Amino acid sequence: MSEPTSNTPDTDATTSKPEIDYGPSNPWWTCMAPMIAFLLIGLFEPAAPVTDPALAATKSGGLAALFGITYEHYPYVYAVRLVVTAILLWRVWPSICAWMGKASWWPPVLGVALTVPWVWLSVLQRDGKWLSGDTGRVGFNPFEVFDGQEPWKIWTYIAIRGLGLVVIVPIVEELFLRGFLLRFVVKEKFWTVPFGVIDTVVLAVCALYAVGSHPAEAAAALAWFGAVTWIAWKTRQPIDTITVHAATNLALGIYVVMTPGMWWLL
Repeated sequence: MSEPTSNTPDTDATTSKPEIDYGPSNPWWTCMAPMIAFLLIGLFEPAAPVTDPALAATKSGGLAALFGITYEHYPYVYAVRLVVTAILLWRVWPSICAWMGKASWWPPVLGVALTVPWVWLSVLQRDGKWLSGDTGRVGFNPFEVFDGQEPWKIWTYIAIRGLGLVVIVPIVEELFLRGFLLRFVVKEKFWTVPFGVIDTVVLAVCALYAVGSHPAEAAAALAWFGAVTWIAWKTRQPIDTITVHAATNLALGIYVVMTPGMWWLL
């Protein structure tokens, strides 16, 4: 498919704010390439060790096991994942910048507040064994893995993990989900659909994405993704969905580091 370089919307695309920028330019590449790279490299991340023999028998180890990548190698795989994704974001950054808008002050505040129901509902679902007891996350705890080693290894990992959690992931996921997917279900030429448009199909796809990407945190994901979709509709600016996402992830990361036994949330 050809990629448009103009931000001019179709005449049938409607919005209550005519000043909305319909970008970004090169929308397919900009919205999808970073997410695809992030997901593909993530296939090589090793799973956390399974102590239950019954569950261990069901774990194949995936590509990580095939290539001899062990749990201790996770920080290196994650670092490669971030570097490759960051390079792609750097390549598309000119397209993104002109489209982001001016950040509002309140979405990050709401993002921090949304951490509370995320943790609470995630714990309820885990303890109640709703849908799934496996978060699908690596849950790498540097304080355990690097115990007795140089402290710099622990804090270097936390810095790298924090960079991904607070900077890379919010940009990549919001570009894909709200920049591409939730507009693509409205119209194939999604770059002609105003950012933040909501209809029944958009809400349904958002809910499916929330549950599908966070099956073991489904209740928390439904609430959180719904709230961020409302922010997208309210401000019509991609930057506001990115800042609320970053704020939630930052608060969640701080909570996990300061609370023993909660690394499974990451």
